[in-house]
Amino acid sequence: MRFRQVIKNMMGLFFRFTGITFFIRNVIARKKVTILLYHNPQASLLENHLEYLSKRFSFITLDVLVDAINLRDWSSIPSKALVITFDDGHKGNYELLDTFKKYKVIPTIYLCTEIVNTNRHFWWTSDIYNRQQLKRLSNVARIKHLENKYGFTPLKEYGIHDRQALNLEEMALMKDAIHFESHTRFHPILTTCEEEECRLEICESKKEVEALIGTECRHFSFPNGDYTEREIEYVRDAGYKSSRTIDLGWNDQDSDPFRLKTMGVSDNAPVNYLAIQVCGIPLYLTQLLKGRFHGKWKTITLE
Repeated sequence: MRFRQVIKNMMGLFFRFTGITFFIRNVIARKKVTILLYHNPQASLLENHLEYLSKRFSFITLDVLVDAINLRDWSSIPSKALVITFDDGHKGNYELLDTFKKYKVIPTIYLCTEIVNTNRHFWWTSDIYNRQQLKRLSNVARIKHLENKYGFTPLKEYGIHDRQALNLEEMALMKDAIHFESHTRFHPILTTCEEEECRLEICESKKEVEALIGTECRHFSFPNGDYTEREIEYVRDAGYKSSRTIDLGWNDQDSDPFRLKTMGVSDNAPVNYLAIQVCGIPLYLTQLLKGRFHGKWKTITLE
């Protein structure tokens, strides 16, 4: 792990030294909006990240971006605009609150509504070795496999000291500084769900966010970034204003608000590696090296 961090740091230093990151920020992405995706970074790391980002980007909220797209009015968008998002609702996100306030960032945290405020676990955090294979199973088959082999069920409650997600008290203390939105109920891969199950995960999670937080839930993000036209239709029908994917790229006034693009950031990225991740360099290079010049490019595979 230490070796990989050194390599990432050196890679970041190289691209920063060549001026490529400066060129991407100030030319390619200057009039576009970058959305960053985190999950559960440590407070000290996020402090370093936001210190770097605050000197090079202008922080805006997801609402500002989506409203600008829907109104087709880009006047509210500053140059080099940046939106910060988090998926899942990990309990460690609470420790980031002071850092958000310090850098005047209002991030979006997409919640799994049947995991937050419980002692349930996220399914992929079980001690399993075949996560990627499980993602390809139908949701019913995946849950059955997890129960039979690992004793995991979506409703299983663990000890209070093993809590993985935010609780209601923490969310109440955070809600004036953070926007909470929907990331489904149990974090299934929606494209592997039957129609009614998929619809419930999307529609009911919106209602559950609103019950938990007491404010309107306007935005949605797709678990693992997987979606089809069916999921887009359900999100629209449920009354959301946007959905965020993990498709790689930037957003502008011509973007589809239900296919918002993202730059994924490793939760343990050194600042030099963050500098190239926020520009999409590692993922674009990976795709080019694999010869994937066409089709949908995704950010790093994320939960």
